[in-house]
Amino acid sequence: MLTERGNGMAGAAGVLYLASRVLGIAELQLAAVAVVGLLLAAAVFVWSTSATLETSRLVRPGRMFFDAEAAVEVTLRNVGRLPTATLELHDEVPLVLSSAGRVTAPPLAPGARTVLTTPLRGGQRGRFTLGPLRVQLRDPFRLVARTLRLPGTVPIVVYPPIWSLPPGLPLGGASIAGGDGVSRPLASGEDRSTVREYVQGDDLRSVHWASTAHRGKLMVRQAEAPQDPRAVVLLDVGVDRHHGHGPGASIETAVSVAASAAFHLADRGRGVVLVDSPLTAVARARPAEAWLEHLATIQPAPVDLRAVLQQLGQGLAGDGALVAVLPVPDATTLEQLVRAGRAFTSRVAVLIDAELHAGRGSRSTGDGEATAARLQTAGWRVTVMGPGDRLDQRWREVVASRPVRATVGR
Repeated sequence: MLTERGNGMAGAAGVLYLASRVLGIAELQLAAVAVVGLLLAAAVFVWSTSATLETSRLVRPGRMFFDAEAAVEVTLRNVGRLPTATLELHDEVPLVLSSAGRVTAPPLAPGARTVLTTPLRGGQRGRFTLGPLRVQLRDPFRLVARTLRLPGTVPIVVYPPIWSLPPGLPLGGASIAGGDGVSRPLASGEDRSTVREYVQGDDLRSVHWASTAHRGKLMVRQAEAPQDPRAVVLLDVGVDRHHGHGPGASIETAVSVAASAAFHLADRGRGVVLVDSPLTAVARARPAEAWLEHLATIQPAPVDLRAVLQQLGQGLAGDGALVAVLPVPDATTLEQLVRAGRAFTSRVAVLIDAELHAGRGSRSTGDGEATAARLQTAGWRVTVMGPGDRLDQRWREVVASRPVRATVGR
């Protein structure tokens, strides 16, 4: 196809031809014919050169943290029998990762290769696709171009921002036993294992029939594991509760807070249970690094937060430390959160001011302060996060705060 310059030349040829007819100047007609001949020669040149190209792609590293740097190297090789035309290369990379433009490379002889290196910076968490490579074959005068899209893409994952949090937070009990951090006394006839309500996915061989008959519902036996310290991070991703778009959205702040809390708890010897949707089986603790892939790609979705809080209150995720990350809740959700928190010996709430993240003013600021006060009265350590706030600074407030013991939200 004609380039912008080629279209200009074609227009000039038309003007020259019309002028020659109107003015009767034969030389202008010859000039018009010469321009047309040049365009035809450029087209023949471009379409007669080799367009048999192959690519390979390498990303270093294939996983990157927010605001970290990486690079993608694309090797282009001429596997045809003729040399190529002049090459203009553009690797299709999301703008949040790179703003690199087109690069011009000289013609490739048969078997020759060239390498295009595009720097990357993790501007937003998520899973992205790099490629394909767009190649333009051009004549020396840049009049005609032939565009190719060469197959070949690779994924890259950008992890969320993670703040290093200061120590000092009491974590309380660490086992997966009762809500007070010690083994609960069992009904008569039960052995020295924890008995809890059946959850879909449990092994039916672990059903405790004596407890099932005593309580009138299916119960399963779970061996005590005081040597299995764990902590729970609750992340509310409800699509109707988060606001804003792009890196400044409330969900981005919430995910970063959850990732930072998970690493902080793991550094203190806790296996981490991340809960962002109703459990379909008994939650299992994992190292913080194991949650990164999930946190990198999670998006707001319809979530039954009430069901999640009910399961947490039943101890299905653990009972040691709970870090709840959620937009400022309404009164009903607050009562459910307080009720669920009674199953844990240490409770922290990081409330996200979603309205402020949306740029609609701080409608929820007063609600956030009132909610924080109620949670503190219920024995929680609380902070409220707005856009631009740093969790490592807020965490100092959490560590320094002193929860008030009282009965709230029955």
